[in-house]
Amino acid sequence: MPRRQPEEFAGKEVTPLCFALKRKEARMIESVLDGANIDYTFEITPARGRSIFDIIFGTVKQGVMFLVHSDQYEFCKTLLEKANLSYLIIE
Repeated sequence: MPRRQPEEFAGKEVTPLCFALKRKEARMIESVLDGANIDYTFEITPARGRSIFDIIFGTVKQGVMFLVHSDQYEFCKTLLEKANLSYLIIE
């Protein structure tokens, strides 16, 4: 499985690729990256929700930020765009 633990990327140049607040989104991202045999890691990161209630009440959720080797960012971005996941990409 291409997903790696964050400590396996220590000392390597990585770039945030995308961010998912929903489990379904995270699984779709994993499926795309795994299918292309991309090594990636992740960080659990707090984020504000996207719904009107989250905005009004300031709800903070936990999301998953996916990181890839910097030299693979553009290729991975293209993969996510082809999978209709471009709205999750971190530019």
